[in-house]
Order: sequence, then structure tokens, then C-alpha cells
Amino acid sequence: MLISFIIAAVFLAAQKPQPATEPQKTAETGIIAGRVAPTPEQKISGPVQVILLPPRYTNLWNSDVQKRLDNYWERYKPAFATQKEYFFEVSRMAQKESIDYIVTRMRRDPSSNAADFIKETSPEGKFEFKNVPFGEYKILALGKVGDQSVIWQDTVDVQSPIPQFLELKKRLP
Repeated sequence: MLISFIIAAVFLAAQKPQPATEPQKTAETGIIAGRVAPTPEQKISGPVQVILLPPRYTNLWNSDVQKRLDNYWERYKPAFATQKEYFFEVSRMAQKESIDYIVTRMRRDPSSNAADFIKETSPEGKFEFKNVPFGEYKILALGKVGDQSVIWQDTVDVQSPIPQFLELKKRLP
């Protein structure tokens, strides 16, 4: 009888007490809204593709851009020495190629829905991402101003369900 009592006491002690009412677990998400803002004398021609990069894709994008820049540097170093403006063109090309690479990776990733992270702006340049899990993100926007391709970027840290508004002004060279 004593052994039965000890076994029952061990089982009761090992059980985790359950609260009377389980609190509802809600996903911690927020909203990012914003617009792409060219300089006042410029006008965006057509919709702009806006990409919200979660941390793992931000790191992948950063390393891919750097790898491409390193490769281009080694290949075209003599041309860059004589005409420095070529480096800006090659830099833009490396960033565009990296965006294409990352978007392809995001679309092939079965663990996330790429449509939640890739949007097109309205004709006024506005965009919105809903149900964004808390965390730090990089936002890239790819569009045209006149006949020139332009890339805008910014970072945002989503830490509350209160919508965050961004105005993408920072253009990559």
C-alpha cells in the first residue's frame, strides 16, 4: 500500500498544473504600410515591385550582393580604375541580379508564402504588408523612374500590431 501511495504522489508531482482557462495564443504580427517616394522632379513610370525580406533572406541578399560585387571587381578592375562611373553601373547590376535571385528563392521556398512578402504598388506608389511576424526586415523596391531602373531600400523593425508607415526614399546607387 505504501508503494501505491508513493507512485501516486510521484505522478501528481510530475503533472504540470493547468490554469482554469488557457489564454488564447495569438500570433504576434504587425502591418507595414508605405509608399515609394521619388524626388519631387521625378515620376515613377509603372508599378513598383516591393519585396519584404525576412532576416534569413536579408542575410542571403547581403552576402549575394557582396559576392557579385567582388566577382565584378576582380573582372573589371582595370576599367573601374579609368572610368569610376562604371562601378556604379556594375553595382546596380549586382543588386538587381541579387534581387532576382532572392525573389526566385522565396518563390521556391515551401515553408513561406512568397505572395505575402512580394507586392506591387498602387499607381500612387503605395503598398501594404499585413500579418507580418514580429522581427527586423529589409524592404527593397524595384521600379523605373523615366527610363532608368531604380532600387529603393529601407529597414523596419516590427514589434507591435500598430501599423508602421514607411516612405521609401533611400535609393541604392
